[in-house]
Amino acid sequence: MARTVDPKGNRTLGVITKIDLMDQGTNASDYLNGTVVPLKLGYVGVVNRSQQDIIDGKTNVEAAWRRNNFFTSKKEYRSISDRCGSKFSWSANVLGY
Repeated sequence: MARTVDPKGNRTLGVITKIDLMDQGTNASDYLNGTVVPLKLGYVGVVNRSQQDIIDGKTNVEAAWRRNNFFTSKKEYRSISDRCGSKFSWSANVLGY
């Protein structure tokens, strides 16, 4: 759908969700690095609280720690962990706000 209105990828920000649920041995680093589908604004990888986290009563602070730990602890994502997660400061920095 984005290619219809932004064929050159100049205005599209890619969001890749549920990275923590990918099959073992796979990763989204080629997508997050923009080598598969290049986008001027790039990509952000997102890990959200799981349904089990919600059932277990984990707080948003605990979820944020888990999210940050996920990206910094995986060798595939460690070098780009500052561009992953749902931190507002990342979005504001990339979009120039």
